Amino acid sequence: MTVWAITLNDLKITYKDKMFFVWLLVFPLIFTVIFGLAFQQTSPSDQKVTLNVLDKDKSHLSRAFINELSTEKYAVKVFDEGEEITFRTLIIPEGFSEKVIKGEQVELILEQEEGRSLEAMQTAYSNILKGIIKILSKIVMISPENQDDLESKIDQLTWERRVILRSEMGGELKSIPSGYNHSVPSMIVMFLLFTVLMYGGINLLQERRMGQLERIYLSPATYGSIIAGKWLSRIIIGMFQIILLFSAGRLLFKVYLGHSISALILISLFFCTTIAGMSMLFGSVIKKEEILIVLNILFANLMASLGGCWWPIELAPKGFQKVALIFPTGWIMDAYHKLIFFGYGLESVLLNLAVLAGFTAVFLFLAIKFFKISK
Repeated sequence: MTVWAITLNDLKITYKDKMFFVWLLVFPLIFTVIFGLAFQQTSPSDQKVTLNVLDKDKSHLSRAFINELSTEKYAVKVFDEGEEITFRTLIIPEGFSEKVIKGEQVELILEQEEGRSLEAMQTAYSNILKGIIKILSKIVMISPENQDDLESKIDQLTWERRVILRSEMGGELKSIPSGYNHSVPSMIVMFLLFTVLMYGGINLLQERRMGQLERIYLSPATYGSIIAGKWLSRIIIGMFQIILLFSAGRLLFKVYLGHSISALILISLFFCTTIAGMSMLFGSVIKKEEILIVLNILFANLMASLGGCWWPIELAPKGFQKVALIFPTGWIMDAYHKLIFFGYGLESVLLNLAVLAGFTAVFLFLAIKFFKISK
């Protein structure tokens, strides 16, 4: 019995299980939608937020400042002191106008409730700075002698925009790691763990318990061909799922897949070889099916969460980002980010390929070491 015969037999057994296709396609697509909506693609410049303003100064200058804020990309609501104010609030202190005229430092306070959008807060902060620059520019143009002089001239001052600032991304950035552009590759990685680890490990354990491995070994198949066939079948299952889900992501969610599809396929293949070796190791070391299922679920969720599948790893602290590189999931997600989000080519993921090859060598060596034909 050849390596290919063992591989095809494994694939037939796996594909006969109807629940396999649920884990292969249905669950990943459902979670892709959920995570895609949870991390919708936005940037601070696209945010439209509401800014509450508590004007304690109630001067002509503070009202002019608020008018400048109102022209930006968010709604401004002015509250009186004592009214209940929620989430994001700019406080203009008493003496604001007087101190500005005198050239003294004025402290504006921007408050936000815990748990509110950080991107919206950054947008509000950026737009407040724009408003400050505008109002100070008007004051410099007017050079008022006193408060009355300022009030009489500031509303009349208008000027034509002479400088237009255009802001755009440098380099080859195609999209940011959010929305479906993040959830599609991350759910591919996460459910590949469930599919290959679960089915690969359980099938190996069941074959050993039922004596099927012994019968295969009594055929012309060698010890090496059995291991190679089992490993290859798990790689094929993983690659089939990856290609299927990337295709679905492209068709259903219009996900950009980068300009180097060959690099995307190659790094995916190396990840599959790693997970296939891990699957065989689990199926060789763990003796009970119930324990195998529980450990597979726990280990898959651990690698998915710490590897950057549950949320964009760029949002995590630097230390947490380094922890992600302890796991194969951290390296594959890093490679997907480079290829998909930043549009880089094969040369950018050579280190990722080398590290995943190292993971493969370790897991495959241990799987061979602990592999047993009989119980």
